[in-house]
Amino acid sequence: MISLDRIQQLFDKYYELIRLETSEFGVNATEVRHLLGRLGEFYCALQIGGTLAHLTNQHGFDVICSAGRKVSVKTTAQKSGFVPIGKSTIHKADDLMIVQYQEGMLTTVYYGPVAEAVSAARYYEPSGNYELDISKARRLMATFESSAPTEISLPN
Repeated sequence: MISLDRIQQLFDKYYELIRLETSEFGVNATEVRHLLGRLGEFYCALQIGGTLAHLTNQHGFDVICSAGRKVSVKTTAQKSGFVPIGKSTIHKADDLMIVQYQEGMLTTVYYGPVAEAVSAARYYEPSGNYELDISKARRLMATFESSAPTEISLPN
C-alpha cells in the first residue's frame, strides 16, 4: 500500500508536469487528460485519506477510502458538459468523485454515492455509458456538502 506522504509527492510532481505542459507548451488542460486523470486520483486519495486501487486502471474504481468504500474518480478540465460514467463497471464502485481542474485549482464537483449520480445522469445509447452533466453534479453535491471535501490549493 502506498503511503499518503508518497501520494502527496506524486500529486506534486503530476501537478508540476501539468503546469509545464499548459504554460510552457501552450497546451489546454483538456489536452492532458491522461495526466489530469491520475492527478484527480491522487487528489481524491488525499482528500478522503484513502489509497490508490491495487491495479493501475482498475476496472470500476480508483481509490479505496479508509472505511473500505471504493471510489470511482472522474477528472475533467471542461467548464461545462458531461462526465461519462461507465455502465459496465460502475457497479464495482460505492462512491463517485468528480474533480474539475480550472485555472490551476482542483475542485470537487461531486462526491457521494455512485447510485445517486447515476440516477441524475442520462443514459447515452451510442456510447453505452451514463453521462452526468457537470452543472447537475454540482446541484447534486449540495445534498452531500456537509461531508464532502471541496477544494485544494495547488502550489505555484
